[in-house]
Amino acid sequence: MTHLGARYGQLVQMSYVTRDMDAAVAHAEAELGIAGLVRSEADIEVLCHGERCRLAVRSAIANIGEPGRVRQFEIIEPVAGATHIYADAPDLAAGPLRFHHVGVAVPGPYAEWEMLLEDVRASGDALAFLFPPEPSADAGLCFCYVDTRARLGHYTEYLWADPALAGITAAPWLCR
Repeated sequence: MTHLGARYGQLVQMSYVTRDMDAAVAHAEAELGIAGLVRSEADIEVLCHGERCRLAVRSAIANIGEPGRVRQFEIIEPVAGATHIYADAPDLAAGPLRFHHVGVAVPGPYAEWEMLLEDVRASGDALAFLFPPEPSADAGLCFCYVDTRARLGHYTEYLWADPALAGITAAPWLCR
């Protein structure tokens, strides 16, 4: 089993949650100097603590840095479905942005993603989200949220994308 800290060398994302996307984006631009946030919406099916669930969110993403050093700043607004993963810990009334998780890239072929899932299952940390619910190399993009709050105070997201998708906004680490 790979130790959790060993994977943090592939840290690619800081993610925050909000109840008001407009206010959060305005705050990120005015207070943090993060411009060019690209907004999107997703309504997907995930495996949430072992059960298939709907998850609808709004997001805004900014990729910051130069090729080979790109990092992602993400804002998520939970909309419907399994939103408790976003809303159960941070005090969303305390301000426009609340820290939620870090994102760690899983570079390489799909076999690397399969090894990551084996490590997560062996770690004892709960697999909070898994997308797609039945991962396969054909998915092209896979992610999972691991509940590392007891050890770290936040969730850890792992992201794998097929290297053929290099250049997409959602996977800046593929530009390396």
